[in-house]
Amino acid sequence: MKLQRLSDKVAIITGAASGIGRATAKRFADEGARLVLNDINQAALEELAGEMAQTDQYVLVSGNIALESTAALLKETALKRFGKIDILVNNAGIHWIQDITETTSEDFDHVMATNVKSMFLNCKNVIPEMIKQQRGVIVNLSSVSGYVGQEMLGKSTFLYNMTKAAILQLTRSLATRYAKDGIRVTCVAPGVTKTNQITTEHTPDLDGFWQAVEGVQPLGRYADPAEIANCILFLASDEASYVTGTSLVADGGYLAL
Repeated sequence: MKLQRLSDKVAIITGAASGIGRATAKRFADEGARLVLNDINQAALEELAGEMAQTDQYVLVSGNIALESTAALLKETALKRFGKIDILVNNAGIHWIQDITETTSEDFDHVMATNVKSMFLNCKNVIPEMIKQQRGVIVNLSSVSGYVGQEMLGKSTFLYNMTKAAILQLTRSLATRYAKDGIRVTCVAPGVTKTNQITTEHTPDLDGFWQAVEGVQPLGRYADPAEIANCILFLASDEASYVTGTSLVADGGYLAL
């Protein structure tokens, strides 16, 4: 039996067309949420919609979340279609594997805009509505990469790590600032999760990569996106009503090594 933990809740989810975002959209729908689903990939969004049963439960908004116009459109769409915004899931992001000596200024700006500026813009647009309601939940997606230095496939992930560390601080700062307004701000920091962020562009031997990942995890495997979606659901639900300003690490024990 479904618990309907998000019944009558309205949620915006970015990066909803694939990976963790896709799993979260489906999980939230199962729990009764009404959804504004964003992704830069319109075709993938429509494919997701084809897998969701109740067509009156969601609306699709394609667009680049690093643009303020997209963040404003998400807010306006939620208010026009559903009348409120209860939950914001800042999930959209990209990976980056490149040494600092080979990273251009354009690369830096692109990754920072996609992973960090997008969250700033969404929060900037949504928080005033949550203040009016005196309630709301923001769940940001960070990573274990925000806690450690890392290399992957013979290259550094310094830039990706920087963005994920920034998200941890964004979460803490907004949580303390807006607690008095009834807004909880939390964060999920997944370990390696089987999504399409790692592609043949990064490594021609994807099977070998995932096997290597399994070998260094205390639990002996990588995460499924649905497992991370369950963490997001908990933080977004009233079951986490006393949780704010913190990160839920779901990494199979990686940081405990």
